[in-house]
This record gives sequence, C-alpha cells and structure tokens, in this order.
Amino acid sequence: MEYTKKDLQMFITLGDTKNITKTANQLYISQPAISYRLSQWEQQLGESLCIRTTRGIRLTEAGEMLYNFAKTVLQDEQHFIDQLQESQHMLKGTLHIGSSSIFANYHLPAILEGFSHLHRHVQIHLYTGISSDISQKFNNNQIDIAFIRGEQKISGQKLFLSKEPLCLVTAKTTKQEDLLQLPQIRYTTDPSLYTIMDTWCKENFDTPPLHSIYLDSMATCRHFIKRNLGWAILPYTGLESLGNDLQIQPLYWKTGVPIERETSMYYHDITPQRKTTAAFIDYLKNYYKSE
Repeated sequence: MEYTKKDLQMFITLGDTKNITKTANQLYISQPAISYRLSQWEQQLGESLCIRTTRGIRLTEAGEMLYNFAKTVLQDEQHFIDQLQESQHMLKGTLHIGSSSIFANYHLPAILEGFSHLHRHVQIHLYTGISSDISQKFNNNQIDIAFIRGEQKISGQKLFLSKEPLCLVTAKTTKQEDLLQLPQIRYTTDPSLYTIMDTWCKENFDTPPLHSIYLDSMATCRHFIKRNLGWAILPYTGLESLGNDLQIQPLYWKTGVPIERETSMYYHDITPQRKTTAAFIDYLKNYYKSE
C-alpha cells in the first residue's frame, strides 16, 4: 500500500472527527480529495475502511487497523526526530506533559513560562483533565511528565510538590445543621475525591445529602454556592481570595486528622535519560525550592 505522511495524518484526523467535512476543514483539503483517497486505499486493500452514516462515518475493523497503523508510524517518526534533536548540543525536542485541570489552571502557567524562557527550542505538548485520566495516559506512555492530585495507581518516579486541605464551602448565611436542606453540588472531578466526599458525609450525616445539581467545573460550583443554591466540598486551591464571599471551613475526619490532598509530579524511570525530561525535572525541583 502506497501512502504519504499527509495520507496518514488525513486518516487519523478522519478517525478522530468521524466526519469528512470536519477533516477537510481541519487539514485544508477538499472533501472530494478525501473521498478519492479513501476509494484508492479500499481498492488496494480490498477492504472497506469506513461506513457512511447520517451522523458522519464509522470505521470498519480494517479502518481501525489502518488508524492504529497510521498513529504508530507517525509516533515512531516523531520519536526518531526527538532523539535526533536531543543528540545535538542545543536542547531541542518535544516534552509531553499531562496535568490535572486545577493544577494547570493555577500553577502550571508560571512553571511553563519559566521553563520555556530557558529552553526556547523545546516544544511543549500539554494535556489537561481529571487526575485519573492523566494517570492513564502516563501509564500508557503517552506523556513524559504527569501532575497528579490525590492517590492514583501509577508506576513511575514520584516527586511530592504540595499538600492542601479539602474544605466545606457554603454561602455566608448557611449553618452546618442546614446542609441537609440544601443539595450537595457535585462537579466533574476525580473518582478518588468523590470517595473522600462520600466518606466524610457518612461520618457527619445520618441521612445522605441531596444530589440534584451536577456541574462541569469548580468555578461554576463556586458561583452556585455564593447564591446559596447548595454547598460543596472543594480543594482550597482557588478559594484563597473568596473568603469575603463564601464560608470556607477545612475538613477533618472524626479522628481529628485533617483531610488533605497531595499534588505530585510523576516521571518514568527511563525518562531522565532524555535531555528534555531531565531538564524539566531539574527546573521544577529548583522552582519549588525557591517557592
């Protein structure tokens, strides 16, 4: 089968978007050109690669195999380019970083700004999300560095960065005995944090709290709390400047132990051999010493 790098990128984009129009717009090529190339491949392979539906396209089994093949080829090529660049005197290459959304929001911009100023030829690829998703990317070797909050199942080297309390956050007028009359606001976060929330509620309430408000972010959650539409358990990050608007109480277990959440950086055992990763690890250690 004959193909070019552009062909492989086209099929990967098609597999990701599942839409010929979106693929054409992203890659600045025409829809007929995509359809023609697909037809050529299907003739060469003797297999149908995708099925057209009213909602777009769906890859066949052969299409899924080609999609995975294309990703492997381009990743191997990028890996070779990274190794070649790192062998030169000037620090170059690509650094793949994954970060929990809250760490990326409040801490990572300053870190990357300083690192990029020192190493202008290092290209940063950043992925953000909940910690369990970032952990999965790290364990699958899709990223070199992972900033993770809470306890996760990760195989690699760990560098502890910080610890913060989890807090009960309510409107100024809300009393703790009134909490069961208001919904506990649930927001998109890591499953391990849901476990902590539920355990604390079982220790402190005879009946489960109301669950009727589900939000996609902590920022939205804080706005709802301010209007006394509910209450939530939130990490202290992001609450520092809201003491005049919200009631913020650090949480404790029944034993008197504070409920806290760690933030750590993880890296693979072999990655210090890569110059870009080693440089970032050294930079971060010095950054937190100065902090």
